[in-house]
Amino acid sequence: MFWLKTRIIEGKGSLEKLRKEAKEHERVLILAGNSMKRHGFLSEAEDYVKEAGAEVFSITGLPAEPSVETIEEFLPKVGEFKPDLLVALGGGSVIDTTKALKVFYDAPELNFEEIAFLDRFSKPKPVPKLKTKLIAIPSTSGAGSEVSGASVLKKGGIKYNIVTPEIAPDVAILDPRLPMTMPREVARNSGLDVLVHGIEAYTTKVANDFSDAMAIRAIKTVFNYLEKSLEGDEEAREKMHYAATMAGIAFLNARLGLCHAMSHKAAWIGPHGLLNAIFLPYVMEFNAERSDYARRRYDEIARELGLKDWRALIEAVRELNERTDVPKLSELVDEETFMARLDEMAEKAYRDGLLAFNPVEAKPEEIKELYLRAFRGE
Repeated sequence: MFWLKTRIIEGKGSLEKLRKEAKEHERVLILAGNSMKRHGFLSEAEDYVKEAGAEVFSITGLPAEPSVETIEEFLPKVGEFKPDLLVALGGGSVIDTTKALKVFYDAPELNFEEIAFLDRFSKPKPVPKLKTKLIAIPSTSGAGSEVSGASVLKKGGIKYNIVTPEIAPDVAILDPRLPMTMPREVARNSGLDVLVHGIEAYTTKVANDFSDAMAIRAIKTVFNYLEKSLEGDEEAREKMHYAATMAGIAFLNARLGLCHAMSHKAAWIGPHGLLNAIFLPYVMEFNAERSDYARRRYDEIARELGLKDWRALIEAVRELNERTDVPKLSELVDEETFMARLDEMAEKAYRDGLLAFNPVEAKPEEIKELYLRAFRGE
């Protein structure tokens, strides 16, 4: 099966299309990242909404990690304003926060614990039909949240997922002027996240021809444009911005695998995209050594990139990490702290919902070994 609920509007200056999208609405709530306020994109968006004849109310200063506490803090403000259109203007965390707000604004009777996925062995209640329209305008090029039906939220230091087509944005506006404001490190981490999304989506058990097309195009774009984008090249930033959404469409349909399961559970160590980049070559090696299917799929990606085989692909991933100055895991966390949490991370990664889609079923001991290899840089 392949589906895409989100209508995509792209191109330089496409933020202006918000005017047309807000036309039929009376009250528009914008949740925005601080950088969007700083660079003037929030006031530009507010002007378009006003020109459409709607009332606008904005919330900024959202924390970097979406949490249930944040939702509880902002929900009364949302309920008071009573928006009939929600706009998320910012990075993946802003979009995830807006998605979660939509759930509890439209269905206040829901209990978070009942609808959230903690792991692949939990069975959450389905989310009912939600009515408020949601527009996502990403400012970073990595998460793919502007097309996905998932929202990742922390509660008490643990990450949960709300997964339902009901929270997939109705419209995504991809204006490449926004990611031009990303600092180099953010552009690198989010760009490498795109690569991991593409490679994992291409090699899951439920990948199909349609998701493959999106995944391959995203992977090729990263290899062709990521490094130029880090130098601030405008065309490269634009290409990477669209690649992030393509990879998002790929994993929306084909899901992800062990690399993401591991980085989710190691989230306390560093940025998500960076951890994904560090773990990816180890996970690829693990999958290729144990699965004919994984080897064949990596070989196909390699050929698309003009490489010989899966081994050359893993080497190319390692070299890209080196060229973009991806640090070793041991540079992000000290050994004592890492070892103290190793067993817990491995167990939780084993229980992560995405492991079910990985070409190989990894046991907790095997995941622990992968974490250790990544830490030692072997």
